[in-house]
Amino acid sequence: MKNLSVSMTRSETIGGWVYLVLQLLPIPIALEIVSMYLPEPLSDAKLNFIYFCINFICTTVIFRKYLIANIRIAFSNIKKTLLTAVCGYALYWVLSIAISIFIVVVYPEFINVNDDSISGMLTDSRELMLIGTIFLVPVTEELLYRGLVFRSIYSKNKFLGFVVSIVVFAVLHIMGYIGMYEPFHLFLCFLQYIPAGICLAWAYVNTDSIVAPILIHIFVNAIGMLSM
Repeated sequence: MKNLSVSMTRSETIGGWVYLVLQLLPIPIALEIVSMYLPEPLSDAKLNFIYFCINFICTTVIFRKYLIANIRIAFSNIKKTLLTAVCGYALYWVLSIAISIFIVVVYPEFINVNDDSISGMLTDSRELMLIGTIFLVPVTEELLYRGLVFRSIYSKNKFLGFVVSIVVFAVLHIMGYIGMYEPFHLFLCFLQYIPAGICLAWAYVNTDSIVAPILIHIFVNAIGMLSM
């Protein structure tokens, strides 16, 4: 596996790790508290959209130099970037189908709790959820979980970089539901996010640019949202 050529500056790295912690709990909790004191509390869909916007703005500002450098690399070899995005997307669906077949066998009544939550918010505000999930979330999550987490560990231990980033990415999608559902149900949800974690990290390494995983993430979210 080859090395990644673009590193983050010291300020980007420190700022990124600080923001990663803030966006997990402090920011969502702060938004909930503010909403409670409004004359009319915001719906879950609107709160999520505001959260998506804050994350998008903060991450693109924090990682602006890193992001610009990666965009330049992607455009310098646009054919490879697009081909990798297509292949990564195809591989994602092959792996996802395999895991879905396994889940249906062991748990026929299974429903992904995160998808179910998003589906409910789509009913409330379809436009905001589509914009947030398709365009804002992919950029934010790739900068944080591939650009920051994966790249930081991959530069020291390539195999561990893949393992940690895949596990972290999957856990963060089910973390908010811990205690609300039985552990086995959440474990199956966890498994569903592994294909994305694998393909997104692979696309990043293959193109040496964060742009390819961003494109794959956009495709995955777009198909998922439009099929709900």
